[in-house]
This record gives sequence, C-alpha cells and structure tokens, in this order.
Amino acid sequence: MLNIRLIKLTISICLLILSASGCSTHSPPLPIYVEQEVLSEASDKETSSAETTDLKYSASVSNEIIKPITLDSVSTESVLGPELPVDLWQRMRIGFELNITDLPSIVDDQREWYLNNPSYLTTVFNRSRPFLYHVVEELELANLPLELALLPVVESTYDPLAYSSSHAAGLWQFIPSTGRQYGLTRNRWYEGRRDVVKSTSAAIAYLSYLNQRFDGDWLLALAAYNAGEGFVSKAIQKNKKLGLPADFWHLKLPKETRNYVPQLLALSALVKSSEQFAIELPNIPNEKYFETIEISNQIALSLVLDISGTDRSLFTQLNAAYRRSITPPEGTYFLVLPKENSAKVRHFIETSNPSTWIPHSEYMVVNGDTLSHIAIRFDSPVSAIRKRNGLNTDRLKIGQILLIPHSEGDVVTMTQVNRYETLNHLVSSGDSLSSLALKYRTSIKSIRHQNGLKSNIIKIGQTLEILVPGRASMSAKIRKLSYKVRKGDSLYLIGKRFSVSVSDIKKWNRIDDKKYLQPGQRLTLFINPMII
Repeated sequence: MLNIRLIKLTISICLLILSASGCSTHSPPLPIYVEQEVLSEASDKETSSAETTDLKYSASVSNEIIKPITLDSVSTESVLGPELPVDLWQRMRIGFELNITDLPSIVDDQREWYLNNPSYLTTVFNRSRPFLYHVVEELELANLPLELALLPVVESTYDPLAYSSSHAAGLWQFIPSTGRQYGLTRNRWYEGRRDVVKSTSAAIAYLSYLNQRFDGDWLLALAAYNAGEGFVSKAIQKNKKLGLPADFWHLKLPKETRNYVPQLLALSALVKSSEQFAIELPNIPNEKYFETIEISNQIALSLVLDISGTDRSLFTQLNAAYRRSITPPEGTYFLVLPKENSAKVRHFIETSNPSTWIPHSEYMVVNGDTLSHIAIRFDSPVSAIRKRNGLNTDRLKIGQILLIPHSEGDVVTMTQVNRYETLNHLVSSGDSLSSLALKYRTSIKSIRHQNGLKSNIIKIGQTLEILVPGRASMSAKIRKLSYKVRKGDSLYLIGKRFSVSVSDIKKWNRIDDKKYLQPGQRLTLFINPMII
C-alpha cells in the first residue's frame, strides 16, 4: 500500500524514467528502444527538423542495437535506492521520529530495567508477532511516528485479552467511555475494545486527536492517552500560572504517567539500537500476518476453527472480540485468520449455505403458533428466526419447517471449543441456581436448559448436571489482576464486578473472616476477561 513516505520515491522514479526515454519539450518522445535500422530508415523520410535532429542524435549514441530499458537492466540500488526492508524492525526504525537523546535519567532507569529483564522483552515481542505488521501499516498510513507501534507493549504487553482494574480492555486498553466515543461497541456478543483491527483504528484516531490537541507535542499527547487530556491540560495551566516550564518533564502527573512515557522512550531506544544493547529481537517479516473475512450471518467459531486449522490459542488471540461461541446475530463482522489459513474459510463462506453455519433446531409450525410465541419458547430473537429462514413477514403456515438458531451460544468461546466436562452436583442447604452458576462459572439459563428445569426452584438432595469448561481451556484465558479496594467495597461486590466467587477471593488472598476489607488494600484476583 502506498503511504506518504513513498510518494517522493515514486515521483523520483517517474522523473528518472522520463529522462531515460529521451523526452523533449520540442518533439514527441521516442520509443524506449529503437533498432539502428529503423533509425536509418526514419532519417531518410520526410520529418520535421526537430524530429530529424532527435533521431540523428539517438542514432549517434551507438552503432549497436539499443537494448530495451527494463527494470532488470537498471540497478535497483541506483534507481530505487535501498530495497524496502524485509525485516519489520528495520521498517520501524526508518519511521522513528521521536527525539530519544538527552533525556532525563528516568528513561535510563527504565531502559536498565528492560535490559535486566530480557525474558520480559522476549515474551512481549513474541506476543506482538501476529499484530505488529498491521499496527505499523496503519500508523504509516496515518503518517504517525512508528514508535507508537510499541505502545501496546506498555499498555497491555500486546495481549488482546488484557484487562485492568479500571476496566480498560484490549491491546490499546480503552476504558468503556473512550471506547464508545471512538466507535468501539460492546454487547453480550462482542467487545470492540478487544477487536485488534477496530481498536487499532480507534487508537490511531485518538492519538492523532491528542497530538493536535497538544500542538504536536507527542510526549504530552502520550501522557494524555494515559492520564486523560483534562488532567494533563490542568497540569499545564497550573505550571504556566506559576511561571514554570509546561513540558512533560516538568508537569506534576500521577506516578503511573510519569513512568509511562519513559517506558515507551526506553523501548524505542532499545529497538533502534538493538545491536548496541545486545538485544535479540525475534525475526518478524515485513509482511501481512493475518487477513479479515467479512461475514453478515452468524457462524459458530468452532466451525471456523475446524475449517481453518488455526492453532486454538492463536485463534482466540486474533478473534478476542467475540464473547460467545457464535458471532452476533445482527450486523456485519469480520473473522481474523492467519493468511495461510484464510483461503479455506473464505471458500466455505462463499460456497455454503449460511443456515448450516450455527447449531439449530428444526420446528414444524402447528395450529395457533406465532413467530413471537416460537421465539419465546426457544429463547431465540424473532429477528434471528426471520433471518435464518428468509422470512419477510411474521406470517407462518401450518406444517412449515423453521430452523431455530441457538441464539446465545456458550459464554467464553474459542478456548473452550470441544473442551467441556459435565459435573454432577448434589443440591444442599443454601444452594440456589445463582450461587451454583457463580461457583461453576456458567449461567442460570445453561443449568436450567441442561436439567430441563421450568423454574429456578431446586430441592435439597436433587442432582444437577452442570456443563463446565475443562481445565485445559480455563488456563488459556485467565489473567492475574491487582485490585485496590475502594470505600464501600465488599467481597460480594468485588466478586460480582469481576465474575469470581467470594470463596476464591478469600483463598487467593488468605482473608480471615474476622477481618474487614480496608480502602487501599490490594487484592490479587484471577479473572476471565471474556465474561466480564
């Protein structure tokens, strides 16, 4: 794809080719190659003096056949300059624009921390492999500094499932309000902040705005990305009133923000001079890693996984935006797949019937049925039933066969596909469907459906079958989180907020029942960001 950095190169090539073809303002240009005999014949014919002069000049260049000018016959180095980098890191270095010289000692301190923790760098750089090319490509198209491609290292360690105690999510760690402002929708089916393509576009739009907001000062823009533009603006105004410098290094900012910008600058310095600092960067080719496939009908992600043959963990990372085992029932969405795995899925999407893409039940319409009653009976949206069966109205015929989509799908999808186990639970005193759903990390609806319950009432001594994720699938998506207790918090409220049980919080933090939580106290939580 073209970008601004290549425009000058393209213009130079065009001028060079025009020059090589003997172009003149006084006569039409000659063909790129002409044989000597043709030139001799042309000189004998009636031509204008200008044309004759040009032909004689061309003929006098050599007595040999003038060979065509081709790309093979011209040095690539002399015409095009150095070849485009095959390594993505080199491409990034070419696009680095931030000043990383003569910086305060805090940048050196951050750099030393990275150097003393090489395993951390290895982990985050390898984790960036599926996403880095796309981020670099989008930044170049927006004409932004390529140091910003390292920002997700600081924000999320390049983990699309990263989730913070302030409820920021995804590679770029958007909080819900900012995500909505930049078009990242969130519903029971989909979390736009975890969409690696859309969240990158949103982050670029937000960073571009902040850069303009702070008059092209990238350090202030980055500080605002972390702390909020309002906070940074107030800090600038305060310094100006006191007659103090208003650049990033002199502002009174939160500790996290004071470290945030130096972390990015230190990373940039290490990537820029990796050989000098003996940093071994993983080999990441300067080529597209994934492709997107547009879908406008629901499809089971397990089906996509099976057809594509993509590694399960990688599939989850690339499609982290989907919160259920099937894609949303309304709207257009995209599947993200490694380019070598996308062709089979694309062919399947183009050639198969969408009615086979998700699990469904068949139902024969009987006397008295209405579409709304059927939708309620099967707990499936009317719109989904209409779309699945190509219905333009709600009118039904007795004996008509309807395909009823299993609308919700299972919560927490890709890593759990075909990795469930069924547990038998003996109902005891104090049990309820809500407590069991919380304990086994499932839903009331799922327990009722599996056990044929018509209400939420259960009896002591009753045995319930509960479908839960297998152990192998659980570990793939759990994230460790440090939570700071706020005024008014309780273990119940914290558990509800992060979808974990009170007993687990007590176990993880060795909490004594006789002691109360204190504001400011730190709790360690192990959360599943895909169900919050």
